[in-house]
Amino acid sequence: MKTNMQMNMQMKRQGQSLRTAARRHRLRQAAVIGLAVFLVLAGALPWGNLGADEGEGKETLALALLGKVIVIDAGHGGFDPGAIGAGGVQEKEVNLAVAGRVAALLRQVGAQVVETRTEDVALADTKREDIQRRVQIAEDAGAELFITVQANSIPQPQYRGAQVFYAAGSSEGKRLSESIQQSMAAVLQNTKRKAKAIENIYVVNKLAMPSIVVETGFLSNAEEESLLADEKYQMLVAYAIFLGIVGYYAEQPVASF
Repeated sequence: MKTNMQMNMQMKRQGQSLRTAARRHRLRQAAVIGLAVFLVLAGALPWGNLGADEGEGKETLALALLGKVIVIDAGHGGFDPGAIGAGGVQEKEVNLAVAGRVAALLRQVGAQVVETRTEDVALADTKREDIQRRVQIAEDAGAELFITVQANSIPQPQYRGAQVFYAAGSSEGKRLSESIQQSMAAVLQNTKRKAKAIENIYVVNKLAMPSIVVETGFLSNAEEESLLADEKYQMLVAYAIFLGIVGYYAEQPVASF
């Protein structure tokens, strides 16, 4: 039978092991983000306006994403503007701008990106059919990830901050959401929100692959509405999402090719 001293020593060693593992995890994440930031500063990743196809044909920069099939969904569109800020900024326009930049960055590092829309259109004649079509696109593509870009809005104008949501019970969705949430907190430096599980979003709950909602901010907040309409800030948001995706895949072994 173990003595109290032996049990205490064992618990101490286990605690040290857990702290060491956590420290290594943080160092790996920092290395991934540091590499991506270095590539940006070195000019390997562009900082200017990104077209949807500018990433194609570039040298592969991140093996972790090479060949990964990822659906980037710009929420709303066409007859459905989504939320509209007090200053008139329409959610569908913000979503499209950010989603297009995320898609371009992912293509830069070798991912196979499927965009649900690349212009101001709806995907069907009704809202219900439009949402179903987005799910069908992801299923037909055999996607590994589905990321829908949205913007938030509520009656209380004081609330702000980007936040990521995932299907309740999805461990991979949770891990992806937390990676992107941490990246947005580090890059944007204006949100302390945490990734959160949800149960009532059709596109998240319907798909088998990890599927998440990235709410880039609150259009109901005047300051954040102004930020979300700014191209430079849209690029920051896109980089934050991109780095979070890189961080997620960097924890998984790279398939041989």
